[in-house]
Amino acid sequence: MSRLRTLVRLLALAMVCCPLLARAAEPARNYLWTATTLRAAPGALKAVIADLKALKAQGYYGKAGRTPPLILRHSQGDHWDVLLLEPIGGYSAYFAPERLHRQNKADKDFAERLQQLQDRIAFEETLFAFGPAPDHVRAYVKGARFFHIEMFNALPGRKQALLREREMENAYLEATKRRGNLIFSGDRGSDVDSFTIGAYPSLAAFAARPDLPPDAFDAAARAAGFADGDSIGFYLRSLIAAHHDTLANLVD
Repeated sequence: MSRLRTLVRLLALAMVCCPLLARAAEPARNYLWTATTLRAAPGALKAVIADLKALKAQGYYGKAGRTPPLILRHSQGDHWDVLLLEPIGGYSAYFAPERLHRQNKADKDFAERLQQLQDRIAFEETLFAFGPAPDHVRAYVKGARFFHIEMFNALPGRKQALLREREMENAYLEATKRRGNLIFSGDRGSDVDSFTIGAYPSLAAFAARPDLPPDAFDAAARAAGFADGDSIGFYLRSLIAAHHDTLANLVD
């Protein structure tokens, strides 16, 4: 009987480790995005969301030469109410005179709605960050309704190590039959050095833990570069000065 248990355990470990050998490399983080966090004035969150949905539905972003953002509504965690994740490509394209001309015209056409929105916002902060290409992000979030967002402030000189740790954790998650996260590298704007987004069909899917033997988690952690499964959080903490978690829902 003990030999049978050993065989089952070895098979489980093989199932965990093989995806590490076959998994695709992390997508290149060479596409520029803006991540804008908003906090509504007291009692104004419902109206803020209505304004944001109206801007998308009425074509504001297209007229401004922009792509409509992914809109996520805070459920619990950090202090912001809404996150807007928008692909902009690169600085030269986003700040090109022709694009800015379209932006100015769209701002005039939607002046009343935009002013109404600004009057309902108590706090706004934008981060320019490099992440995967829009096609990859769209495919990743397709069908998702629930999101886990983590924002990190790296210790001095540890930003690249933090990004590598995020990649290691993705390898660990995928090897233990869970989804890796989208990884973004902060460039300028807010003080966030890196943030990740995990997308799931539901809260239950996010919270689900795979049915694997304990040894499988340690084996996957070591294969990803950690000392063991219990060391993942400790290693992350050695790289960061601050860390903010948020659970959020999709705004259609």
